[in-house]
Amino acid sequence: MINSKYIYVENNEVYTSLDTQSWKKYKGLDKTIISIDYFKNQFYVILADGLYISNDLEVFSLVNQNYTQGYLFDDGSNLYIVDGNKIFNIQSGVENIVNLSISSIEYIQTFFFATVGSLIYKSKDLKNFYLVKTNFDADMSNLRLLSDMNRVIIYFNDSKNVIYSRECTNTANLAYWNDVVQISNNDLSLVDGKFMYNDQAYTETPIYSDDRSFDKVVRVKANGQDKVEAITSIVPSSFEVQWEKNSTYQLQFTAYDDGSLAFEMITTEAEIVFNGQTFIVKEPEYDYSGGVATVAVTATHVYNEISRIRQYSTKSGTLTYSVQDMLSFYLDNNSDNQGFTYKVYGDFDKKKITDLGNNSGADMLSQIISSWSTAIIFPNNKCIGVYTPDAFDKNFGGRIDFGNNSSEVKMTIDSTSIVNRVKCIGAEKDTTDDSSDTANDTVTYYFDPFMVQDDASVNSWGIHLGEDVNDERFKDVDSMRAYALTQLTPEPSISIDVTYSGNEMPIAGEQKRVEIKAANFVSFVSVIGYTWYPFDSTQTTDLEFEN
Repeated sequence: MINSKYIYVENNEVYTSLDTQSWKKYKGLDKTIISIDYFKNQFYVILADGLYISNDLEVFSLVNQNYTQGYLFDDGSNLYIVDGNKIFNIQSGVENIVNLSISSIEYIQTFFFATVGSLIYKSKDLKNFYLVKTNFDADMSNLRLLSDMNRVIIYFNDSKNVIYSRECTNTANLAYWNDVVQISNNDLSLVDGKFMYNDQAYTETPIYSDDRSFDKVVRVKANGQDKVEAITSIVPSSFEVQWEKNSTYQLQFTAYDDGSLAFEMITTEAEIVFNGQTFIVKEPEYDYSGGVATVAVTATHVYNEISRIRQYSTKSGTLTYSVQDMLSFYLDNNSDNQGFTYKVYGDFDKKKITDLGNNSGADMLSQIISSWSTAIIFPNNKCIGVYTPDAFDKNFGGRIDFGNNSSEVKMTIDSTSIVNRVKCIGAEKDTTDDSSDTANDTVTYYFDPFMVQDDASVNSWGIHLGEDVNDERFKDVDSMRAYALTQLTPEPSISIDVTYSGNEMPIAGEQKRVEIKAANFVSFVSVIGYTWYPFDSTQTTDLEFEN
């Protein structure tokens, strides 16, 4: 199944989205889809010669040659086809004739909602439809609905064929809709195909906020105790938070003995809670001089405690895994998982890994990072988040302008990351012959492995070979080639270290527009590291960016 909660199919193209607004092409099909629906964990597809079923939109099996037109939809229990004013239940064979010529219809909560031009109707029984009074503008046509159980989004185009969306959070009546949002990527219509919500998908949709307020109370809980105390003796200038992508996440501070219980509780393995995140004291350094006792603390984020988890079993051999598969193998049904959970954000392909297991949770995270080179591990306490760059990056319109709001900018250009040529290996054919007594170990592919390169990069930098792109999803050469080109890194990476003329709270993964006029450099870069002094406004925030 496609690893995305939001899917859109139009003609012979499949698109996915993380946020219902920015859609990207997932794959092209060699068939033109008349209608499609995701029903009981399978795709039901109407093609020109009948109704088909598919698990992956690659292999299609004919179900019935009688269905060659109409619009597929379901209510979780039954699959229907609507054709104009006729609604046919494929399971029961019952056909209803209604007084509407329906263009699309979806089952949301306990009602069926049908779109007719710029109008929405609802029905409880697919027999009687009633007009839903909405706050829609008149300049709308070709309504299409997408529901994700918490909201309903409607897509439409105006008289100038510009695509818009509106959102309704009351999934019971669809009367009031939020303001119009224009969709920027008009290379797909979004009003001629079919939206599907996959509640079985294991990717999550991240929700981001530009709110930079934070809890200024730092709390401590001693190891093995339940009592939590606010620390009142922290030296403000000593408190700093450090984060670096897939590496450091910790805080440091110095506190003095003010006679409080909180100071006594700052001991090895104590929990320090700052702004909703928990850190574990690992290296307290006590100093007794001048009649004053102090403690210098380094506390690492609690997600690092995943190193204490072990998976003693081993999955022998070279097998294919998703990110979800790996997290599940180590954390699900593990009596020693110590409360760790996980979420996956974004669409990851599958990778082949040999002899998975018999090591720690920290080894698992290292394996994820090495197997999926673009993966970003970012935790929310003991919930391990694994992100694609697209899912992790967020843009709030921030700018870095050297000489204006930054006092120093250091730029490093690294060519070691260039990959401009790779070998492509697609899906293997099943050549098993159950009637034969002789094992056949010959591997046969749908297409021969081939090389892909970025010619412009090769001309500029020479050939830089990368790891093979081995993906069993692909049985078509052109689709494999298009995907492999997206996995290349044709240009050197640029790392930028900025001394920011301010003390605002940094946000991991935030994109900012960086301009260095002296170097004639303008680009969007993402925060991949920072050092922040939340209690001392005289110390500027240090930001590390990556392009």
